[in-house]
Amino acid sequence: MKIQKENLKYFSSVTEFREFLIKAYQFVKQQFLLYNIKESHSLEHTIRVVNSCINLACKLNGAVDVVVIAALFHDVGRSLEDALSKCHAETSSEIASSFLIQNSFNDMVPEIRDIILSHRYSKKREPATKEGKILKDADALDALGAIGLYRTISYSVENGYGLERALEHFEEKLFRLSGLMRFDLTKKIAEEETEMLKDFVKQAENGIENSNFEMTIKKLS
Repeated sequence: MKIQKENLKYFSSVTEFREFLIKAYQFVKQQFLLYNIKESHSLEHTIRVVNSCINLACKLNGAVDVVVIAALFHDVGRSLEDALSKCHAETSSEIASSFLIQNSFNDMVPEIRDIILSHRYSKKREPATKEGKILKDADALDALGAIGLYRTISYSVENGYGLERALEHFEEKLFRLSGLMRFDLTKKIAEEETEMLKDFVKQAENGIENSNFEMTIKKLS
């Protein structure tokens, strides 16, 4: 999908934005390597969200530069969450703000901060702008479908959860995401991706029943 100058809010050309984005990406990549952020919220997750944001912003007439920069930084502070006892959205917004100021994009800071601060599902903070809503939906969409299944398994392994606890996560969060989407477009995508997860859960629940030793004894009675 080709980005045009009219898709940008803070940059005078696509070339200028691309050059800045490469610089920002190299910075964010270094942060991920430095702090060894977990697989479930890896740099690859960030890149997928960035690309999803580009597609959605073009289709929904959002400011591509705003939402892409916010997406690039949205999880950069996640690995510091436990060490700082602070929500990663706050740390990520601070890191993004510092980078923007260092590169003379002070005017962009308030908007980027609000978008990053409102992206986290558990905080229940509704984004104030279209770009914020795009990032929140794009981030949620990456928790669904085949990629979402892989990330859920990774997250469960990282936190020492068994299969039953992992399945609770589907019910507690993932199956609810399609109803929380802010655009018809993202809602449709979410509904389709959720069906795949429901099929997995149904098969996994059958597997759990088959893991019960009492069932073994009943078969022998």
